[in-house]
Order: sequence, then structure tokens, then C-alpha cells
Amino acid sequence: MMLVDHLMMLALFVVQPLHGAWAYRRYVARIDGGEAPDRIGQYRDVLVMEWVAFAVLLAVWAFYARPFADLGFVAPGGTGFVAGLVLLVAATAWLAHAWRQARHADDDERRKLADSLGDLVHFLPNTRRTYRVFCGVSVTAGIVEETVYRGFAFWYLAHWLPMWAIVIVSAVIFGLGHSYQGTSGMLRVTAIGVAFGVFYWLTGSLWLPIAAHMILDILQGGTIYEMLKRSGEKPVAADSPIS
Repeated sequence: MMLVDHLMMLALFVVQPLHGAWAYRRYVARIDGGEAPDRIGQYRDVLVMEWVAFAVLLAVWAFYARPFADLGFVAPGGTGFVAGLVLLVAATAWLAHAWRQARHADDDERRKLADSLGDLVHFLPNTRRTYRVFCGVSVTAGIVEETVYRGFAFWYLAHWLPMWAIVIVSAVIFGLGHSYQGTSGMLRVTAIGVAFGVFYWLTGSLWLPIAAHMILDILQGGTIYEMLKRSGEKPVAADSPIS
């Protein structure tokens, strides 16, 4: 293990949560000051940050000639994969059902959801265009965040911890990375991180957690889009140019 590995772990555990919370507060402060929400701009920033982090991690791995199998890039198989796949199919069916129900929600239900989201509503998709870009962010998050929070974090923590502890610690780090969502949001993301970690543990491969992460974000984003698009929230800057 090299110094760069410790620095990357420090960035995950400390720098990224602090930066994410700071950037989000600044974004909300601009809106409170009279600016319109710029979802596309926020999504663009996330895309750039995540792909840069992914490129750095892969460059480090290639430089030290480490096998990419250590990051979880191996073919899934065995009974663990079958069990994980069954769980994923069941979760996907449930999320798809929630999306269909959201399409028939009345205006009062939509307003209640928007109110319950608080300031986070300014980040979530509320038009067809913002949802399309959000899907791109979801695919990116599936690939990059699973490689970082499961692949790299599992490899790093395996030098000191048993697998059950690795699942928990990596999930906590994952939750901290979403600190901008507040305490309840961090707890929810941590629980999701545990589920993704179990998928990785069951299969020994990142492919199922990657698929699960993409599907979860895309379907939950779709449900929220259905609820917000007629909630009365004004999407003035939601369709602003991406560049």
C-alpha cells in the first residue's frame, strides 16, 4: 500500500464530504438570494468531479500494475450472484411500481413531497430535460461511486478489517459522502450502502452493485420527477444550457 492510497482514502472520508456540504450550502444560499435553481449546472459539476476521480483511481491502479480484479472488475457467478440478482429484481419491481403510482398522484400529494424534500428539491429533476441529464448522473454514480466506495474502499479496508466490518465502514463513508442531504439523508444513504456492500460481498464482483446503483437512482429519480413536475415549483433555470 502506497501513500497515494492513504491520501485517496482521506479524500473519501474527509475532503469529499466537507466539499460536498460546502458546495451544496453555497448553491442553496444563491437560491435564497434570488437566483433560480440551476439543476443542469449542478449535474454537470457532479459529472466532471466523479469522472475525474474515476480517472485518477484507474491511473493509480495502472501505474502500480495492480490487477483490476482487486477493484471488483470480475465476472459475477455462483449462488451469491443468483441470490443478489433475485433481490435486485424484487427491488426493481417495487421501485417501478412506485414510479407508476407517482404518475397518478394528485397535486396535494405532489406539493407535500416537494415540501418534505426541503432545499434538496432544488437539486432533483422536475422537467423532462433535467431528468434525462439526471439519468446520466445516475449511470455515472453507478460506475464511479461503486468503484470508489465498494471496489477501492473494500480493497483498502481489507488490510485491517473483517468483511462484515468493511461493509459497514464503507457504507458509513458512502453516507458521509452525501452529507449535504442532512442527517436523515445520510442515514438512508448509509443503509443503501450496506445493501450495495452485501451485493459485492455475495458476488465478489462490482457488476451487480453497479447495476443496482444505476437502477435505484434512475427509478427513484423518475418517481421524484413525476411528483415534482406539477408540484408548482418553478423550473426557471432547470433547462438552462449545459455549457
